[in-house]
Amino acid sequence: MKLRILLSLIVTTLLLSCNPFKNNEINKVINAFYNHHKGPFEEVDKTLLSTTLSDLVNKAIAEEVKSAEELKALKSTDKPNRIEGDIFTSLSESFTSYEIGKTSIYDDKATVQVEFTNNKAGTETWKDDIELIKENHAWKIDNVRFKGEHSFGKSTKDVLSQFLTPITAVSSDADDQRCRLCAGHQYQWSNLKKGCIRVLELPFKLKSMDKTSTASVIFSDDQKKAEVFTQKTSWVLNKKSLTAYETEASDKGVFLEKRNNVWRLGELKDGKTIYSGHVE
Repeated sequence: MKLRILLSLIVTTLLLSCNPFKNNEINKVINAFYNHHKGPFEEVDKTLLSTTLSDLVNKAIAEEVKSAEELKALKSTDKPNRIEGDIFTSLSESFTSYEIGKTSIYDDKATVQVEFTNNKAGTETWKDDIELIKENHAWKIDNVRFKGEHSFGKSTKDVLSQFLTPITAVSSDADDQRCRLCAGHQYQWSNLKKGCIRVLELPFKLKSMDKTSTASVIFSDDQKKAEVFTQKTSWVLNKKSLTAYETEASDKGVFLEKRNNVWRLGELKDGKTIYSGHVE
Protein backbone atom coordinates (compact mmCIF):
# COMPACT_ATOMS: atom_id res chain seq x y z
CA MET A 1 0.00 0.00 0.00
CA LYS A 2 2.81 2.40 0.93
CA LEU A 3 4.58 1.61 -2.34
CA ARG A 4 1.44 2.40 -4.33
CA ILE A 5 1.00 5.73 -2.53
CA LEU A 6 4.65 6.61 -3.15
CA LEU A 7 4.40 5.74 -6.84
CA SER A 8 1.20 7.77 -7.12
CA LEU A 9 2.91 10.81 -5.56
CA ILE A 10 5.88 10.49 -7.93
CA VAL A 11 3.65 10.27 -11.00
CA THR A 12 1.56 13.25 -9.85
CA THR A 13 4.69 15.32 -9.24
CA LEU A 14 6.06 14.50 -12.68
CA LEU A 15 2.78 15.41 -14.36
CA LEU A 16 2.62 18.75 -12.56
CA SER A 17 6.24 19.70 -13.25
CA CYS A 18 6.43 18.56 -16.86
CA ASN A 19 3.31 18.09 -18.94
CA PRO A 20 4.33 17.30 -22.54
CA PHE A 21 0.80 17.88 -23.81
CA LYS A 22 0.70 21.40 -22.36
CA ASN A 23 4.19 22.06 -23.70
CA ASN A 24 3.07 21.06 -27.20
CA GLU A 25 0.07 23.38 -27.04
CA ILE A 26 2.23 26.27 -25.83
CA ASN A 27 4.97 25.63 -28.41
CA LYS A 28 2.37 25.68 -31.17
CA VAL A 29 1.28 29.15 -30.10
CA ILE A 30 4.88 30.42 -29.91
CA ASN A 31 5.69 28.97 -33.35
CA ALA A 32 2.45 30.24 -34.90
CA PHE A 33 3.27 33.75 -33.70
CA TYR A 34 7.01 34.06 -34.36
CA ASN A 35 7.05 32.09 -37.62
CA HIS A 36 4.96 34.86 -39.16
CA HIS A 37 6.12 37.85 -37.10
CA LYS A 38 8.12 40.29 -39.24
CA GLY A 39 8.67 43.12 -36.75
CA PRO A 40 5.90 45.77 -36.98
CA PHE A 41 3.50 45.33 -34.07
CA GLU A 42 0.58 46.59 -36.20
CA GLU A 43 0.73 43.38 -38.27
CA VAL A 44 0.79 40.77 -35.50
CA ASP A 45 -1.81 37.99 -35.34
CA LYS A 46 -3.97 39.26 -32.48
CA THR A 47 -5.86 35.97 -32.26
CA LEU A 48 -2.72 34.59 -30.59
CA LEU A 49 -2.65 37.39 -28.00
CA SER A 50 -4.47 37.68 -24.68
CA THR A 51 -7.43 40.05 -24.48
CA THR A 52 -5.39 42.55 -22.44
CA LEU A 53 -2.43 42.58 -24.82
CA SER A 54 -4.65 42.67 -27.89
CA ASP A 55 -6.50 45.70 -26.48
CA LEU A 56 -3.20 47.53 -25.93
CA VAL A 57 -2.13 46.80 -29.51
CA ASN A 58 -5.45 48.08 -30.87
CA LYS A 59 -5.23 51.27 -28.78
CA ALA A 60 -1.65 51.92 -29.93
CA ILE A 61 -2.67 51.47 -33.58
CA ALA A 62 -5.57 53.87 -33.07
CA GLU A 63 -3.19 56.41 -31.49
CA GLU A 64 -0.86 56.19 -34.49
CA VAL A 65 -3.74 56.74 -36.91
CA LYS A 66 -5.05 59.65 -34.85
CA SER A 67 -1.64 61.35 -34.77
CA ALA A 68 -1.21 60.97 -38.54
CA GLU A 69 -4.69 62.37 -39.24
CA GLU A 70 -4.16 65.36 -36.94
CA LEU A 71 -0.89 66.29 -38.64
CA LYS A 72 -2.47 65.84 -42.07
CA ALA A 73 -5.32 68.18 -41.13
CA LEU A 74 -2.77 70.78 -40.01
CA LYS A 75 -0.73 70.20 -43.19
CA SER A 76 2.24 69.65 -40.93
CA THR A 77 5.45 67.98 -42.06
CA ASP A 78 6.19 66.75 -38.54
CA LYS A 79 6.57 63.04 -38.00
CA PRO A 80 3.44 61.42 -36.45
CA ASN A 81 3.62 59.49 -33.20
CA ARG A 82 4.57 55.94 -34.07
CA ILE A 83 6.24 53.00 -32.37
CA GLU A 84 9.33 52.11 -34.36
CA GLY A 85 11.06 48.73 -34.26
CA ASP A 86 10.05 45.31 -32.97
CA ILE A 87 8.41 45.37 -29.54
CA PHE A 88 7.95 41.60 -29.27
CA THR A 89 11.68 40.98 -28.75
CA SER A 90 14.47 42.81 -26.91
CA LEU A 91 16.13 43.93 -30.14
CA SER A 92 14.41 46.73 -32.05
CA GLU A 93 15.85 45.36 -35.31
CA SER A 94 13.96 42.09 -34.63
CA PHE A 95 15.34 38.57 -35.20
CA THR A 96 16.28 36.23 -38.01
CA SER A 97 15.81 32.94 -36.13
CA TYR A 98 14.66 31.67 -32.75
CA GLU A 99 14.73 28.54 -30.59
CA ILE A 100 12.27 27.60 -27.86
CA GLY A 101 13.91 26.77 -24.53
CA LYS A 102 12.74 26.04 -21.00
CA THR A 103 9.00 26.13 -20.32
CA SER A 104 7.55 26.69 -16.84
CA ILE A 105 3.82 26.03 -16.28
CA TYR A 106 1.74 26.91 -13.23
CA ASP A 107 -2.01 26.39 -13.48
CA ASP A 108 -3.23 28.65 -16.32
CA LYS A 109 0.01 30.61 -16.68
CA ALA A 110 3.23 29.73 -18.45
CA THR A 111 6.62 31.29 -19.14
CA VAL A 112 8.72 30.19 -22.10
CA GLN A 113 12.34 31.17 -22.55
CA VAL A 114 13.07 31.82 -26.22
CA GLU A 115 16.54 32.40 -27.65
CA PHE A 116 16.55 34.84 -30.55
CA THR A 117 19.30 35.51 -33.08
CA ASN A 118 19.80 38.39 -35.48
CA ASN A 119 22.58 37.89 -38.04
CA LYS A 120 21.80 40.74 -40.44
CA ALA A 121 24.82 42.77 -39.28
CA GLY A 122 27.09 40.42 -37.42
CA THR A 123 25.51 37.98 -35.00
CA GLU A 124 23.59 38.97 -31.89
CA THR A 125 21.88 36.45 -29.61
CA TRP A 126 19.63 37.06 -26.62
CA LYS A 127 16.90 35.38 -24.57
CA ASP A 128 13.45 36.76 -23.77
CA ASP A 129 10.68 35.34 -21.56
CA ILE A 130 7.36 34.85 -23.34
CA GLU A 131 4.47 34.88 -20.85
CA LEU A 132 1.25 33.08 -21.74
CA ILE A 133 -2.13 32.69 -20.05
CA LYS A 134 -5.06 30.41 -20.75
CA GLU A 135 -8.21 32.15 -21.97
CA ASN A 136 -11.30 30.17 -22.98
CA HIS A 137 -9.29 26.94 -22.83
CA ALA A 138 -6.63 28.24 -25.25
CA TRP A 139 -3.09 29.48 -24.57
CA LYS A 140 -2.47 33.11 -25.51
CA ILE A 141 0.66 35.29 -25.44
CA ASP A 142 0.15 37.84 -22.67
CA ASN A 143 3.52 39.61 -22.58
CA VAL A 144 7.20 39.44 -23.56
CA ARG A 145 9.73 40.20 -20.83
CA PHE A 146 12.86 41.68 -22.38
CA LYS A 147 16.14 40.16 -21.18
CA GLY A 148 18.51 41.37 -23.90
CA GLU A 149 21.05 44.06 -23.07
CA HIS A 150 19.86 46.33 -25.91
CA SER A 151 16.21 46.26 -24.92
CA PHE A 152 14.27 49.49 -24.70
CA GLY A 153 11.68 49.17 -21.94
CA LYS A 154 10.94 46.25 -19.67
CA SER A 155 8.38 44.36 -21.73
CA THR A 156 5.95 44.56 -24.62
CA LYS A 157 3.15 45.74 -22.33
CA ASP A 158 5.45 48.35 -20.80
CA VAL A 159 6.35 49.77 -24.22
CA LEU A 160 2.70 49.94 -25.33
CA SER A 161 1.59 51.51 -22.04
CA GLN A 162 4.32 54.16 -22.21
CA PHE A 163 3.35 55.00 -25.79
CA LEU A 164 -0.27 55.49 -24.74
CA THR A 165 0.68 57.75 -21.81
CA PRO A 166 0.38 61.43 -22.78
CA ILE A 167 3.57 63.50 -22.59
CA THR A 168 3.41 65.81 -19.59
CA ALA A 169 4.67 69.38 -19.27
CA VAL A 170 7.37 68.25 -16.84
CA SER A 171 10.17 66.01 -18.07
CA SER A 172 10.25 62.48 -16.76
CA ASP A 173 11.69 59.10 -17.70
CA ALA A 174 8.29 58.22 -19.17
CA ASP A 175 8.38 61.31 -21.42
CA ASP A 176 11.84 60.46 -22.69
CA GLN A 177 10.87 56.85 -23.34
CA ARG A 178 7.78 57.93 -25.27
CA CYS A 179 9.87 60.31 -27.39
CA ARG A 180 12.16 57.45 -28.33
CA LEU A 181 9.22 55.16 -29.05
CA CYS A 182 7.31 57.68 -31.14
CA ALA A 183 10.15 59.10 -33.15
CA GLY A 184 12.98 56.59 -32.94
CA HIS A 185 15.99 56.15 -30.70
CA GLN A 186 17.63 59.35 -31.97
CA TYR A 187 14.96 61.51 -30.33
CA GLN A 188 14.90 62.64 -26.70
CA TRP A 189 12.62 64.72 -24.51
CA SER A 190 13.68 68.36 -24.16
CA ASN A 191 12.82 70.20 -20.96
CA LEU A 192 13.49 73.55 -22.61
CA LYS A 193 11.48 72.87 -25.77
CA LYS A 194 8.78 70.85 -23.99
CA GLY A 195 8.78 68.24 -26.72
CA CYS A 196 10.74 65.59 -28.61
CA ILE A 197 13.85 66.73 -30.47
CA ARG A 198 16.31 64.98 -32.76
CA VAL A 199 19.45 65.31 -30.67
CA LEU A 200 21.88 64.14 -33.35
CA GLU A 201 20.92 67.07 -35.56
CA LEU A 202 21.75 69.73 -32.96
CA PRO A 203 24.66 71.85 -34.23
CA PHE A 204 26.32 72.35 -30.81
CA LYS A 205 28.25 69.14 -30.11
CA LEU A 206 31.04 68.16 -27.71
CA LYS A 207 33.17 65.02 -27.80
CA SER A 208 33.91 62.83 -24.78
CA MET A 209 37.52 62.77 -23.66
CA ASP A 210 37.98 59.24 -25.06
CA LYS A 211 36.33 60.31 -28.36
CA THR A 212 33.74 57.50 -28.14
CA SER A 213 30.56 59.51 -27.49
CA THR A 214 28.96 62.90 -28.11
CA ALA A 215 27.06 65.43 -26.00
CA SER A 216 24.70 67.91 -27.66
CA VAL A 217 23.69 71.30 -26.27
CA ILE A 218 20.80 73.72 -26.80
CA PHE A 219 20.06 77.08 -25.16
CA SER A 220 16.81 78.76 -24.17
CA ASP A 221 15.72 81.74 -26.28
CA ASP A 222 16.88 84.17 -23.59
CA GLN A 223 20.19 82.28 -23.15
CA LYS A 224 19.52 81.94 -19.40
CA LYS A 225 19.43 78.14 -19.52
CA ALA A 226 21.28 75.41 -21.36
CA GLU A 227 20.27 71.79 -21.86
CA VAL A 228 22.85 69.08 -22.41
CA PHE A 229 22.05 65.68 -23.90
CA THR A 230 24.08 62.50 -23.83
CA GLN A 231 22.98 59.10 -25.08
CA LYS A 232 21.63 58.08 -21.68
CA THR A 233 20.59 61.28 -19.90
CA SER A 234 20.19 65.05 -20.02
CA TRP A 235 20.65 68.07 -17.72
CA VAL A 236 19.23 71.58 -17.55
CA LEU A 237 21.80 74.17 -16.45
CA ASN A 238 21.33 77.74 -15.26
CA LYS A 239 23.47 80.63 -16.47
CA LYS A 240 26.11 81.73 -13.93
CA SER A 241 28.11 84.14 -16.07
CA LEU A 242 28.49 85.19 -19.69
CA THR A 243 29.92 81.81 -20.75
CA ALA A 244 29.24 79.51 -17.80
CA TYR A 245 26.28 77.34 -16.81
CA GLU A 246 25.68 74.95 -13.89
CA THR A 247 23.01 72.56 -12.66
CA GLU A 248 21.28 73.50 -9.41
CA ALA A 249 22.31 70.31 -7.62
CA SER A 250 26.03 70.07 -6.93
CA ASP A 251 25.87 66.36 -6.14
CA LYS A 252 26.11 64.54 -9.48
CA GLY A 253 25.66 67.93 -11.15
CA VAL A 254 27.53 69.28 -14.16
CA PHE A 255 28.91 72.57 -15.45
CA LEU A 256 29.25 73.94 -18.96
CA GLU A 257 31.76 76.71 -19.58
CA LYS A 258 33.80 78.32 -22.34
CA ARG A 259 37.49 78.98 -21.83
CA ASN A 260 40.00 79.96 -24.52
CA ASN A 261 37.35 79.33 -27.17
CA VAL A 262 36.85 75.75 -25.94
CA TRP A 263 33.59 74.59 -24.39
CA ARG A 264 33.89 72.07 -21.56
CA LEU A 265 31.23 69.93 -19.90
CA GLY A 266 32.37 68.58 -16.56
CA GLU A 267 31.42 67.30 -13.13
CA LEU A 268 30.75 69.93 -10.50
CA LYS A 269 31.93 67.71 -7.68
CA ASP A 270 35.56 67.44 -8.80
CA GLY A 271 35.77 69.78 -11.81
CA LYS A 272 36.69 66.88 -14.09
CA THR A 273 36.06 67.51 -17.81
CA ILE A 274 34.01 64.77 -19.46
CA TYR A 275 33.21 66.44 -22.83
CA SER A 276 34.87 69.27 -24.75
CA GLY A 277 34.98 70.89 -28.15
CA HIS A 278 35.52 74.01 -30.28
CA VAL A 279 32.12 75.53 -31.03
CA GLU A 280 31.65 78.86 -32.78
